Amino acid sequence: MILQRMWEGVVAFFSREEGQVPSSLTDSYDALLTTTLRNYQPKLRDNISRGNKLISWLKSKGRTRKVDGGERVQVPLMHAQNSTADIYAGYGLLDTTPQDGITSAFYDWAQLSVSISIARKEKRQNSGKHKALDLLESKTMQAEVSLKELLNNCLVAGRITSGVTGASGQFSARIGRLDSGASGPLPLAVLIDVTNSRNVAVGNINPNTYSFWRNVATSSTGTTFAALKLEMNALYNTCSRGSAGSPDLIICDQTGWETYWGSLQTQERYIIDKKETVDILGGSDALKFRGAAIIWDEVVPDPETNAEVVSAVGTMTASTMYFINSEAWDYIVDSQTDMITTPFLRPENQDASVAQILHMCCVGVNNRRKNGVLYGISRTITA
Repeated sequence: MILQRMWEGVVAFFSREEGQVPSSLTDSYDALLTTTLRNYQPKLRDNISRGNKLISWLKSKGRTRKVDGGERVQVPLMHAQNSTADIYAGYGLLDTTPQDGITSAFYDWAQLSVSISIARKEKRQNSGKHKALDLLESKTMQAEVSLKELLNNCLVAGRITSGVTGASGQFSARIGRLDSGASGPLPLAVLIDVTNSRNVAVGNINPNTYSFWRNVATSSTGTTFAALKLEMNALYNTCSRGSAGSPDLIICDQTGWETYWGSLQTQERYIIDKKETVDILGGSDALKFRGAAIIWDEVVPDPETNAEVVSAVGTMTASTMYFINSEAWDYIVDSQTDMITTPFLRPENQDASVAQILHMCCVGVNNRRKNGVLYGISRTITA
C-alpha cells in the first residue's frame, strides 16, 4: 500500500513537470480565445455601432434602447390628437369624451452573425499565448468589418428584386445568403418609401389604408442648384409640420452630396466642424442644411429606377436624399444578444475551432410623417 502511494506520487510529480501539454493544448487555447473575445465585446459593439452612421446618429440622440426579447418589437405611436383640448371659464363644461388615437407598430426581429474560425494548424503555427492572441485580434478585426458592412447594407441599401418592372418598385429587407427565409432589419427605402401610399404594411400598419402612416415623398424636377434647394426646403418644411421637430439628418448618395456641395455659396459656412458631431459620424465630412447634417453613403439606392448597388441590380441614374427625424426612430436591440460572443467549439467534421458574434435588432419608426425622401434628383446639375 505504501509503495503504491509512493508510485502514485511519483507519477503525479512527473505529470506536473511534463505538463502533459499535448493533451490539454486545444482546450486551454479555446478557453483563452473565448475569454479574450468576450473581454473585447464592449469595444466590438462600440466599433460596429460607430461605424454605421445611421445607428451612431440615433445613439447620440438617445434613440437606441434594449428590450428583453419578445416575439416582435412593439413601438407605440400617436396617430391622432386628443379632441378634448378646449378653452373654458369658471364652471364651464369640460369635454371628457374617451379618446383613442394611440396605437402601436410592430417590427420583426432581425438576427445577424459572423463567425471566427481558427484551425488547429493555425494554432500550431501561432503557438504561444501572445501569438495566438495576435491571430485572434486579426480575425476579430476582419469579423468586425464584415458585420459592420452587413448591418449598413441592411439599413441603408435594402433589397430590390432583380427584374422589377416599372418605376419606384417595392424595396424590402435584405435576406440571408444561406437562409433565404431570414430577413434583416428594414431599410431606409421601406421606412421612407418613394411611393408613400404603397399597399404594403410597414410595422403591421398599411399606409394605403391609413394616411397618418405615410412619409413625405417628393419627385425632383429641379435642373438648377436653386431649384434643388427649393425642393429640399419644401420637403424639410413639410416634415417639420406639427410637433416633434424637424429632420436632423439627411442621408444621400455620393453624387447627391456633391451636387448639394456644388450649390453652396463659397462665402458662407456650411461645414459642420463640431468635434462631437464629426466623431459621431465616423469622421465624415458633414454639410449643414438648416437644422440637419447631410452626409453620403455609397450604398444609398436609387428607388426611382429600382437600382441597388450592393447586389448590383439596375443602374444608378438619379440621386436620392432621405430626410430623417431621429425623434421618430428607434434602434432596438435584444438585451441578451447585443454583439455577444459564443465559446470556441470544435465542429464534428473539422479540425478547427469556431465562435460566432451574434446580434439581434430591429429598426422602427413611430411617426413616418416626420420623415421624407427627395428622389429622382438630376445628376447633371452644374449651375
